[in-house]
Amino acid sequence: MKIKKFIAATMAAALAQIKNELGDEAVILSSENIDGRLHLTVAVDETEDFDFAEDETVKEIDTKAFFDETSLREALDYHGVLDLVQYHVLSACREANRKYGRADDMFVMRKALEQTFRFKPLFGEMTPVKMFMGTPGSGKSTAIAKVATQAKFKGIKTAVVSTDNTRAGANKQLEAFADILEVDFVFYKEARELFRYIKNHGGEYGCILIDTPGINPFVKAELDKVAPFADSLKCDKILTFDAGRNVYEAVEAAEIFGELGATGLLPTRLDLTRRIGSVLSIADCCNMALSGASVSASIAKGMAEMDAASLAKLILS
Repeated sequence: MKIKKFIAATMAAALAQIKNELGDEAVILSSENIDGRLHLTVAVDETEDFDFAEDETVKEIDTKAFFDETSLREALDYHGVLDLVQYHVLSACREANRKYGRADDMFVMRKALEQTFRFKPLFGEMTPVKMFMGTPGSGKSTAIAKVATQAKFKGIKTAVVSTDNTRAGANKQLEAFADILEVDFVFYKEARELFRYIKNHGGEYGCILIDTPGINPFVKAELDKVAPFADSLKCDKILTFDAGRNVYEAVEAAEIFGELGATGLLPTRLDLTRRIGSVLSIADCCNMALSGASVSASIAKGMAEMDAASLAKLILS
């Protein structure tokens, strides 16, 4: 009788290996689940005597290479992730499987996202000065109010700066939020005025949040409203966008905002969105760091932090 031990991520993978190695006559003597992996002892009759003293007779076959990515691919398809981005994520999933020897979807996806995407929290790695840009209705003003609220709770001295002189009531809305939070509010029409303010007063604050006009990125005249402000400062520039937007249009628009200097990504209305393909596609295609997310219309709830674990949960849940 010949006995072998097999270690596999799933029973299906183990049975495939057993059949390949020992044929259809093999019998499973025992099975045990250790640390999420199956350990099977299998026997098959043969003409030669079996010597239990020989170490070579018991061989562990690691079947982690038989990683099944079908469910992960289906999840990415469901969310409408662009094909190129799917390729990057699934390649990272396979690498995580090989590196860690685990095949459970949530673990592999989390490790893959850590490798594929950048995560840059609004408080911590970023500079104190943060400029928000986006299309009309993308949630910039609400995002700024939420971040200002978080800064207030953290005891960070904050100023809100508006450069939006195109939307009626935009400044009054932000100023009202600033008054409620008891943070400073200023408005500048010209980029040189903004530059002078940051140069003279930037050191007085731990957080300066700059609102820019909501624009159509496909119209040059609209881009010219934001470009001077973006060019005037070296700061973190964050793109806000509706997470439910069509993925192709979202990536195309984000690329243009990237040319204005946007390096951070802040998706809004995640609570109203079932598919987040645009979030993943923008972050990968435009090389933007995920800086947080708005998951509620409530200002008091602030911004939700986004990391690989939370993103993997959104993808697979």
